Amino acid sequence: MSRRAAFSLLEVIVVTALGAFLAIITGVSLRNASKIFTSVSGRDSAQRNVLKARRHLENDLILASLGTGRFAIEQAPASLGGGGGADGDAVNFLSAVNATTQEVAILDDGSGSPYYFMNVYYYITVPLNHDALFGITCTGGSEAGGYDFNCPHKVLLRGTSDQNPAYDVTNSSSQDILINPLSALLTRPTGFPKAANLFTVAANLLSFRVTRQNQELIVDLKAVAIQDARTRASIGTTSFRTSGYTITQRFSIFPKN
Repeated sequence: MSRRAAFSLLEVIVVTALGAFLAIITGVSLRNASKIFTSVSGRDSAQRNVLKARRHLENDLILASLGTGRFAIEQAPASLGGGGGADGDAVNFLSAVNATTQEVAILDDGSGSPYYFMNVYYYITVPLNHDALFGITCTGGSEAGGYDFNCPHKVLLRGTSDQNPAYDVTNSSSQDILINPLSALLTRPTGFPKAANLFTVAANLLSFRVTRQNQELIVDLKAVAIQDARTRASIGTTSFRTSGYTITQRFSIFPKN
């Protein structure tokens, strides 16, 4: 009966080295795959947030009027201390959309003008319980016109204010008038409000800016791929205004009214 030769020391060393090499290659591949997934997942989440905000803004602002006394833009207050800049912008406009029927109402005086039911406003802010929600403290920064670009945990809110619920489309004086300035309504919520008169449009935004050029509104939304950024940057103290982790949606709206 023949006896099987044992492995030589050289063979054992080669096999061990080969196994270790394969283990290293596998570990590096898995680590790289994890980084790629985190990066893609973080960017995808940021992209979803800005697109969600864009859809809401386009649906509302396309029906707004830019006439005198019907539309206003102002800076949203600064939420963060330490000399931090404004959270972003706030826009306010009169809406002729009936909240019940979702149809545009016309003033019944032969003019064909819209009948304005209420004020609709959007603004960006930082929740009051920010640290508890996100497990981190953001310090305010101030740049590019006095705005903060450090905190990527801001929320875009949509609010409504109906000053005169006794609607009468035959009487122009029964319409709402524009609330301007809007500062008294630009409060910081606790968490993410879901009420009919104030609800969260999108979370985890970096900035919301609106500028007007004649009959064109130019909206700039930014969000950060937080999952990717947190491994390489200091969240809350670093400016993300022009970083490689920042997703930007810049678009124009031409209101019809």
